[in-house]
Amino acid sequence: MRTLLVLIGATAAALVAAIAWWRRHPRTGSAYVNRVVNPWLVRHRVADHTDGEIGLIEHVGRRSGVVRVSPVHPVPTEDGYRIVVPLGTASEWARNVLAAQRCRMQIGGTIHELDRPRLAAPPETGHLPRITARLLDGLGFRYMLLHRLEQHPGELEAVAAPSEAVAA
Repeated sequence: MRTLLVLIGATAAALVAAIAWWRRHPRTGSAYVNRVVNPWLVRHRVADHTDGEIGLIEHVGRRSGVVRVSPVHPVPTEDGYRIVVPLGTASEWARNVLAAQRCRMQIGGTIHELDRPRLAAPPETGHLPRITARLLDGLGFRYMLLHRLEQHPGELEAVAAPSEAVAA
């Protein structure tokens, strides 16, 4: 019994330490993902073949004005989409969308015009079990909630030029 309590205590301490470390270093690994993984996903047109699991969100740089494309995991809602933002307010693409107050997203062969973006804490979305929502909130995760204006067939232009399709 004593060994079990020690094991539970050690596991809890490790979890708290991991959460504290993540909160101080949320962008760990993001440079690699932005430089290698995201361009690979865009170049190989993964969004066209995932049945909506991966979408491409087109956003404009806040300072540069450069159009960028980032792979995301969109989940349909009643009036738009919900996208997990693991970096929360440290996410460049999320900050770009919030600044512009609009974006476009390609899912398969359809482009969705989206507006009214807002970041919401996981407990606010109501789609997760309470303990999971609290854990994600503690880690700094947020959800981008977007309203769908319209949709039409097509592909994002930036997809045709992978060298320019670098995620921020």
